[in-house]
Amino acid sequence: MRVYISVDAEGCTGIFKLAQVMSENGGYDFCRRMMEGDANAAISGAFRAGASEVIVNDAHNSGDNIRIDNLDRRARLISGGDRQFSMMEGISPEFGAAMFIGYHNRKGGGGVISHTYYYSEMQEVRINGTPVGESEINGLLAGSFGVPLVFLSGDQYAAENIKAKVPGIRTAVTKKAIGYASAECVNPEITWKLIEEEVYAAISGLRTSPIKPMSDPPYALEIQFATPGHANRASLLPGSRRVSPTTVGFEAADYSDIFRAFLCLITLASTFNEYR
Repeated sequence: MRVYISVDAEGCTGIFKLAQVMSENGGYDFCRRMMEGDANAAISGAFRAGASEVIVNDAHNSGDNIRIDNLDRRARLISGGDRQFSMMEGISPEFGAAMFIGYHNRKGGGGVISHTYYYSEMQEVRINGTPVGESEINGLLAGSFGVPLVFLSGDQYAAENIKAKVPGIRTAVTKKAIGYASAECVNPEITWKLIEEEVYAAISGLRTSPIKPMSDPPYALEIQFATPGHANRASLLPGSRRVSPTTVGFEAADYSDIFRAFLCLITLASTFNEYR
């Protein structure tokens, strides 16, 4: 079985504030080590469970965080920011399972550094009327290729959210969120062991208890932006529709079209600068 792993930063072991995940700050090297350690634990668990190949996508910011010389040599790494599918680059029907490492909750949903793709441009993302975060947005893309999401690691908010959306998924709680920029953390040796064991259980369990890929067509996407200016830029996307002064929508039967539209909408919105 080929296993796909998307690795973010904010939900990783020991991360509790935004400064740690930004490359220009002093705590960033610690973030990189925690991303690598959490990813290696998942890789180890996947191979123990019989994975034939593991592909890791460095999904945080520009995709230049995980250092290949610190990653388990059995895995292959996708790096860089020039990616058509962003946090899900490399996903395809050839994988038997997808896993999310270091994920966080949606903006407004509680938890450490909770946001949805961008930190400030968006207020809320909805699919078929339901507020969603990165785990649902990315999990549905995996599901559109027939790949089930079988594991997620992050704080308790991220874990509880995905367990309500994906019956049978295994999770590892890396820390207990106290606020947006505070958490009760534990030693990496503890979380790495937990991640490895839960991943092993997730992959092994598929033989007897398959997990259904995420799917809910047709799809109606709505993004509520921070300002009408952001929405103005986003609404330049052909096929989009203005729902309100700050909200732009897009509809499609194929989720890959929704995912591409989502990336286009938020990229267009990010070009707006309210100070100019």
